[in-house]
Amino acid sequence: MKPQKVWVRRVWFAMTALLAGLATAFGTYGLSVQPGAAIVKAVFEAKPEVTSPAGFDALSESVSTSEQITIPTPSAPPAGLTISRPAAGGAVPLPVVLWIHGGGFISSSADTVADYVTILASHGYVVANLDYSLAPGSQDPMPVLQAEAALGYLVQHAADYGGDPGNIVLGGDSAGAQIASEVAALETNPQLAASLRTTPALEPAQLRGVILFCGLYDMQTVGSTGFPALRTYLWAYTGYRDWTKYPAIDDLSTTNTATSAFPPTFLSVGDADPFRTQAIELASALDQRAVAVTTLFWDGTGDGLGHEYQFDFSQPQAQTALDATLGFLVRVTTEGPVKKEP
Repeated sequence: MKPQKVWVRRVWFAMTALLAGLATAFGTYGLSVQPGAAIVKAVFEAKPEVTSPAGFDALSESVSTSEQITIPTPSAPPAGLTISRPAAGGAVPLPVVLWIHGGGFISSSADTVADYVTILASHGYVVANLDYSLAPGSQDPMPVLQAEAALGYLVQHAADYGGDPGNIVLGGDSAGAQIASEVAALETNPQLAASLRTTPALEPAQLRGVILFCGLYDMQTVGSTGFPALRTYLWAYTGYRDWTKYPAIDDLSTTNTATSAFPPTFLSVGDADPFRTQAIELASALDQRAVAVTTLFWDGTGDGLGHEYQFDFSQPQAQTALDATLGFLVRVTTEGPVKKEP
C-alpha cells in the first residue's frame, strides 16, 4: 500500500473515531438521539460511498436509469425507487435486483450507491435502487415495509423495464444488508410476516437469492463488535436507547428469523470490518438450516479490508468481490433454485 494512501486512511479513521466518539457521548448522556445522529450522519456524508473502477464513464453510457418513482407504502411514508437497466434492451426478460443502501439507518440515499447499481446493471440486470425513509424520523419497521412495497411494484412493473418479475434477487450493504436480510426472512417466514403485520410481496419461487455486504444480523451479539457509534444507530432506528429492550428487536435478528426456506445467500465482509463476526454468525445459522451460502470473508488475507470494501475499486479486492457477486447472480438467476448439497 502506498505511504500516501496509508496516511490518508489513518487521518480518515482518526476523524471517524473522534466524531463517532462524540456521537456516542451524545447518545449516552443526552436526552435525545438527535444530536448524535446528526454527527454520525455528517461523517457518512463526508466521503463518497463508491470509488468507481477505471472506465466507469464508458460503462455508464451502456445503462439507462429512470427518474425516481414514488412507491406508496401502507403504514409508512412513500418510498423512492430508481431503476437502471442495459440501454440496449433485448428480447429476453432480465433478472431483477432490488438494492438497499447502507448508512447506519440514519444517512445516505439511493444516490450514494448509484454507481454500484450502474455497474450491476451493465452486466445484464434490471437493478432497482431503493430510497427508504431514514431514522430517527422514520423507525423500524418502516424501511422493511417500504422494501416490501418496492417488491410489490416490481412484480407488477418489472416487465415495463425489461425485467422478469419471477426472477428477483435482494441485495444490500451495511444497514441495508440488515434490511435486505429481514425482508428475505419476511418473504419466507410466515411468523415474521405476521409479526410485521404484512403480507409477503413475492411467491417463494420468485425470490432467487440475497446478496449481503457488511451487515448486522444478530441484535443480541452485535453490541460486542465494537462498531463505532452503533448505539446511536440502533437507538435512532428502534427508538430505544437500549436497543435490546425494543419490543420487536427479535424481528431484526436474521440469525433467528431465517428458516430453511431462506433463499440462497452471498455474504461478504472485510477481514478488518467489526461486523465480520456478524457475517460469520449468519453464515453458520443458514448452514445449520441447509440454506445454500456462498461467502467471501478473506480470513485475514485482505490487507485490512474495512467496512464496505466492496465499493472501493481502488483496491483489487473490490473487483474480486464484484466478480464473486456476479458469479452468484448468474448461478441463482439462470440455474433455477439452488439448494445446499446434503
